[in-house]
Amino acid sequence: MTSITGKWYDSKTSAQVDAGCLIYDNGAVRVERLEDGEPLVLLPRFDIKASPRLADTPRRLYFPAGEKFETKDNDAVDQVMTQFKRRSWLRIVYRLESRRRYIALALASLLLFMWGSMKYGVPAAAKLIAFRLSPSIHGMAGRHTLDVLDRSVFRPSELDKAVQTRLMAHFEPVMEEHQVYKLRTLFRKGGPIGPNAFAIPGGTIVFTDEMVKLAEHDDELLAVLTHEIGHTVHRHAMRRAIQDSLLGFALLAITGDVSGSSELFLGLPVLLTELAYSRQFEREADQYALDYLRSHGISPIHFARLMRRIDQKMAQQSKAPGGKWLNYLSTHPMTEERLRNFEQ
Repeated sequence: MTSITGKWYDSKTSAQVDAGCLIYDNGAVRVERLEDGEPLVLLPRFDIKASPRLADTPRRLYFPAGEKFETKDNDAVDQVMTQFKRRSWLRIVYRLESRRRYIALALASLLLFMWGSMKYGVPAAAKLIAFRLSPSIHGMAGRHTLDVLDRSVFRPSELDKAVQTRLMAHFEPVMEEHQVYKLRTLFRKGGPIGPNAFAIPGGTIVFTDEMVKLAEHDDELLAVLTHEIGHTVHRHAMRRAIQDSLLGFALLAITGDVSGSSELFLGLPVLLTELAYSRQFEREADQYALDYLRSHGISPIHFARLMRRIDQKMAQQSKAPGGKWLNYLSTHPMTEERLRNFEQ
């Protein structure tokens, strides 16, 4: 016989009673009140279910009529469940969590899984989603982004209309070759973001006045255009937004913080103006621009020359009152290696 002490709940009221549970070798079960030994329930055979063991938390024995018996004597419960062959497969959880080496292994596996998900899983999922979204979704995201930028960052372009017309004519052959992406080019005064260009979802590419004024040859701007088209072709802006949203939702799942979940996807304008594209995105856009320029007999060195000119301008501005300012190199970080690819 096995004797277990604990608390008895009759399933009819919330009252608890100090009780003992006697389990006989023939399978009979008797629960009696400890105070006076009065029987609370009698079973002719063992027909009880037990909650799985979790560390040293109290266990519950569930009786057929809905009553419960709660006890801290986990070893006695394990002994009884083993005797009557009622052990749950969940007992392996207790074994794992009660051994430090298994805990360390589980933690290492979790960290490895999280690292792999962040580095490979989330970007792959973001790419798949971005390419599966309908054009109307890309267009809606682009309109929203441009509207926010026009209200918060951009100002109407002050470029001479003749300059705009000349550049649009120079860009026309490239735009014609990419009709499937419904490209359009806009000019805006960049103000605090300086010389810059953005590929907005939906096929809109924005050049700032400062970028146009800094260029010494129209092919320099054409080279930047092909780079931005590379971002458009590979859906980089949308992939970045989705990727950050997925990471945010992952953080939400881990921390349970829902305060900012509704605003995750609305931060695309901020991503475009303040955060740099990943190196992978830049390499893809670089390669697209290089392939196009070389295949059309346009020297890629135009792109590198403009980038170096922006770099010099940035260095001068950073020394002036007001400190650093945003420009093309802050949202499209260039490396010496990448520039050499355009200069070779």
